[in-house]
Amino acid sequence: MLETILLAGAAGAALPSWFWGATHHNKKREELSFHIKIAQSLGHAAAIRDHGTGAHNFRVTYMSSIIGEALNLKKKSLQALMKGAFLHDIGKIGIPDKILLKNGPLNDKEWETMKLHTILGKELIEDMPWFDDAMDVIIHHHERFDGTGYPYGLKGENIPLNARIFAIIDVFDALMSTRPYKKAFSYNDSLTIMKNHVNTHFDPKILGKFFIYAPDFSDTISNNSIEDLKLKLIERRKKIFGL
Repeated sequence: MLETILLAGAAGAALPSWFWGATHHNKKREELSFHIKIAQSLGHAAAIRDHGTGAHNFRVTYMSSIIGEALNLKKKSLQALMKGAFLHDIGKIGIPDKILLKNGPLNDKEWETMKLHTILGKELIEDMPWFDDAMDVIIHHHERFDGTGYPYGLKGENIPLNARIFAIIDVFDALMSTRPYKKAFSYNDSLTIMKNHVNTHFDPKILGKFFIYAPDFSDTISNNSIEDLKLKLIERRKKIFGL
């Protein structure tokens, strides 16, 4: 068959349409795989720099994709959510070490600098069109449902849906994780804190859906190694991106 194709081309004959279709499909898959690897590498690099929280990125990407699917997001929105989740803190690359790596609470001035990571994240990837749909999460994952978040103080459903989904997952993972400036909260205490911030920090409808999956997510945080998480993400990627 290959000889036939090559001879046809050499003779000036048109190659069959299925050949061009297969070639185009393979090229698209290669491009998609390349972009996904870039997203994972950039996000993981930012997470490792931030107190070595590399596993955090794998967990929140996995968990947010589960909630997005439970909310019946369309495939393109799920893809955008996964991209944004892995890149959500990419802007922290631009935060000075003395602030990002500080052992202890930030003062007001330091906190204002830290808040800039959402805008820095936008600036870092805005010239890469494949990541355009990840911007909702990168820029707005610290907005709050009552309008008291940052960087723009968006309120309620003015906050992009993917950012509202991700905010819940990001906070839950942070509460249940040990950081240099805090000990991990228990599962029950974490849920209590989140329930106390419904309608203020969190979208109540999405939070209600989250509570259904919270026990499984607690197990993901507590009992999955980074290798376990990578395997889980491979399965999610196959389902959502087709790779």
